[in-house]
Amino acid sequence: WKTTVFFLKVLPMLPSGALNWVTPRPVVERLSYPTQDGHAEGDVYRPNAGGPHPGMVVCLGVVPFGVDHPQVPRLGEALARSGFAALLYWSPSMRDRRLDPEDIDSIALATDWLLQQPYVDVKRSGLLGTCVGGSFALMAAAHPLIRDRVRFVGTFAPYASLSTLAVSIASETQATQRGREPWLVDPLTRAVYVRSLTSTLESDDAERLRTGFTEDGGSVNPDDLSEDAQLVLPLLRTLESDDAEAALCRLPVSIQERLARLSPMTCLEDIHAPLIVIGHDRDDAVIPVDESRRLTSALSGRAGVHYTEFGMFQHADPTKRKLPLPRLLYEFSKFYRYVFPLYRHTVRGS
Repeated sequence: WKTTVFFLKVLPMLPSGALNWVTPRPVVERLSYPTQDGHAEGDVYRPNAGGPHPGMVVCLGVVPFGVDHPQVPRLGEALARSGFAALLYWSPSMRDRRLDPEDIDSIALATDWLLQQPYVDVKRSGLLGTCVGGSFALMAAAHPLIRDRVRFVGTFAPYASLSTLAVSIASETQATQRGREPWLVDPLTRAVYVRSLTSTLESDDAERLRTGFTEDGGSVNPDDLSEDAQLVLPLLRTLESDDAEAALCRLPVSIQERLARLSPMTCLEDIHAPLIVIGHDRDDAVIPVDESRRLTSALSGRAGVHYTEFGMFQHADPTKRKLPLPRLLYEFSKFYRYVFPLYRHTVRGS
């Protein structure tokens, strides 16, 4: 029942008005929670009756729209009507289209805060993330502050490693069983990639590279760059995959260490959550599907891991692709089965 409520409420093309009569209207609160940079404000969506409820910190990742986009409250309401107390976590760095390791600590702090709320059941709580938010949810779940209390991690279109993702972006290819094949990189992905890769450089270097590789008609003179910036420069151009891997190996050690800190693959053994749910669309242009396949392969043999591959979403958006009705119903059934383990797990409390 809870899975069905979420399924109908979160997908905008499905009729769900009748559910408003049989599920209580959620409580929506604007609250302050701790982060690495002090307190931040965020919205908590929770049922207004009963409890305590399973808690969930939702890491929305880098999104091209604002906090007032209609899909944001739709997600919060769907979670609350289906029984979750959900804190929607917005990262200032990700809204600036940058990936910052401090966000891992901030998500852990926010989760720790949510787990202390009287309306949350610690034994049935966890994290959910979309896009890079899914990767950060995985990394936060491995954080010593919360890893022994996180009971599940749900992800949609995460990346496994920033190094392998960088190779895909730089070469405009993705790994498949048949070898590397062309991959059309989304402009949002490239913008985040450029801003993140240059974030540790001196401000003048970072500005030159960002202007040169994210704006039409931009150009960069290597002689104007520092030594570290010159090592980053090749990765912002189009390379063969082997050349991209070699360029990554030539990066300054500090940048290589930062890429490793921002990669879920480096901390999978520290995730103690008994349930990990991963989903990805085969034609995703923001994060290539081989990233989720890598994660699933690395987690093979571990109990409680579920992976679902879709053919209906344009990077977590089900409204952009028009499918024949039989195919649409098939994809809907997969989405239902993708969500179901989270609800089964939290209802059983194990």
